[in-house]
Amino acid sequence: MKKLSQLALIPVVMIMLSCGGSGGSPVSQSTQPPTISPAPKGLLIEVKSQNQLLQTVRQSFSRVAADNMARASSVETVDGIAMDVDGSAPASSESFTTTYTLEASVDEHDYVKYDGNHLFIAPSRGMDCCFIVDDIDFMAPSSEESASVAADVMPISSANEERSIRILSTDPGVAKATQVSTIPLSGSRTVEGLYSNDDQLVSISSSGWWGVFGDAFVNPSIWAGQTTAMDIYDISDITNPDRQLQLEFQGGFVSSRRQGDMVYLVARHTPQIDRYNYYPDSLQVTENEALLEALKPEDILPNMAINGVESPLLSASDCRVTDSENSLAPESSGFPTMTILIAVDLASQSVANAVCYLEPTSGIYVSNNAIYLTQVDYAEADSRTLVHSYALSSELDYLGSGVVDGALALSGDRDFRINEHDGYLRLVTSQRTVNAEDRIDHQLSVLKLATDKPQLNLVATLPNAERTAAIGKPNEDLYGARFFGDKLYLVTFERIDPLYVLDLSDPLDPLIAGELSVTGFSDFLHPVNDELLLGLGQDEQGLVKLELFNVESLTAPFSLGSTSLTPGVSWSYSEARYNRHAFTYQAIDETTDRFSVPVSLSLYSDEAGYSNERRLFLFEIHSKDRPADASIFEVGQIVATTEQWWDSRQRAVFDGDAVFYIDGTAVWSALWGVPESQDGPF
Repeated sequence: MKKLSQLALIPVVMIMLSCGGSGGSPVSQSTQPPTISPAPKGLLIEVKSQNQLLQTVRQSFSRVAADNMARASSVETVDGIAMDVDGSAPASSESFTTTYTLEASVDEHDYVKYDGNHLFIAPSRGMDCCFIVDDIDFMAPSSEESASVAADVMPISSANEERSIRILSTDPGVAKATQVSTIPLSGSRTVEGLYSNDDQLVSISSSGWWGVFGDAFVNPSIWAGQTTAMDIYDISDITNPDRQLQLEFQGGFVSSRRQGDMVYLVARHTPQIDRYNYYPDSLQVTENEALLEALKPEDILPNMAINGVESPLLSASDCRVTDSENSLAPESSGFPTMTILIAVDLASQSVANAVCYLEPTSGIYVSNNAIYLTQVDYAEADSRTLVHSYALSSELDYLGSGVVDGALALSGDRDFRINEHDGYLRLVTSQRTVNAEDRIDHQLSVLKLATDKPQLNLVATLPNAERTAAIGKPNEDLYGARFFGDKLYLVTFERIDPLYVLDLSDPLDPLIAGELSVTGFSDFLHPVNDELLLGLGQDEQGLVKLELFNVESLTAPFSLGSTSLTPGVSWSYSEARYNRHAFTYQAIDETTDRFSVPVSLSLYSDEAGYSNERRLFLFEIHSKDRPADASIFEVGQIVATTEQWWDSRQRAVFDGDAVFYIDGTAVWSALWGVPESQDGPF
């Protein structure tokens, strides 16, 4: 296995043509040397030298500054520069639930983890942070103003409480939790999430405060200077966690996934150039050019520190750049923000590999086989989404790239809009239009990896020339999306909620099979089984609602009924509508499933006026084996009685009949049949 310390991290393209020559054929009498066929190239090509890397980065910085100068001198308003548009989780085979994930075999970091014996809970971003913005469109005219915006979302620290990861042992028989230890955290880093892996606990933290995703901002310096860290702890002695590895590297955190003993980190890095002006006047252009000319490879490539020992994270040969001659290449490629992929081996507590490409990323989707990184290109008249694919292995081999029309930015739960199945990659993108009668179009695209070169080929779209029906009524945005095998469920909304059922059984000829219109809409969709679909969203009064759909017939889906979770309240909201980790689901037997939905709500009475509460609603799905008779039954609610106003995160864990409700970092518990007899906070 390759190690970074060997500085030999050359990505290997998996698809190669055979070289010239022929085993046992007669010796040629020609004096000409044998012809060797070059390996086919994809959209991203290997960097051949340090000078090529330097030149690419220099040109990227110059282009951004030149674009900003042109923008500043223009009196026209640019519309829609940064448009941000909007598999089922496995049924648990254990008696306890784990993090709700997009793919069954791919774990996702979250601030709460449970291993059946212990709860691990990370603190909030700032303990008592003012607010956090997940998607900021930084269009500030100067570095100083960008820094000012960033400061607005920095934590306002007033709590004296030590920031630490809580570890609690659980007793599911009586639904009790007891804190057994903590892991203190130094500095003001954000704990992005945790992983539990047998006797190991993994903590991923970041120095950034403005969220995890973003497009190609006009001022990429906001990513400069950020670092991402990963700590691995031995928790075999749960009362005394011992750190095995501390890794920190230059780059702003984007996301991560875990498969087995391998954790995959995605980050972006912008070289920090002192005194470089992203908004130069004509005199400052010369100064910028001098700064760029003075750059050296070590000024561009990020470094890392393992247990405090510094070394290069990447060499030039570990990186790729856009092939400008490729037919898929954007009009303007080469942005001064590189995307970094790192594979960390938990078994050996070491960095297995790291690669990069010199373009930004708008999001990540990880299947059971590959890592897909999306890059929205707004330079064209219409937006496009580039998809770069890498093998989900320690080698991180580049598999190929493809392009589809429309934008796919993958923050939040938007990765429900992309899915790999039976060798095909399916994506749902959205395109803004200038048509006031229909300002947004939605498209399904199907890609397949070519056999002769590293490229994802477009093999089908919907709508198309033969199937012209639009996905969604005019002016309807896309809210919910869920792939489930050969089916795709989509929810669009403007005034009513159309549920579309798409038949993908023929990947070369997808079609809209059925449609149902109901009031309200669903943001989050969960396939109960092949015949039932659960929707979580908003009713016509703006309150949180659940709806159960019968989708046994693709052509004639119908509603089995809906319920508002908080009738009579003035306002309600559920984190689970936008963050799957807040939704907990467990298959119990052939007829019954359990699930929970956290809800924040506002109550009013003449005596007390307005008051806010947070509750965990517990539900069962009955008769799931008889789809026509299936229904949702409310079991009860657990109430968080001491609200942590600075920490709005909510999670739940089921273990047998025990329910552990985590509100912020506090824990409440109850037995399933008697949630009103709750205990806590622990």
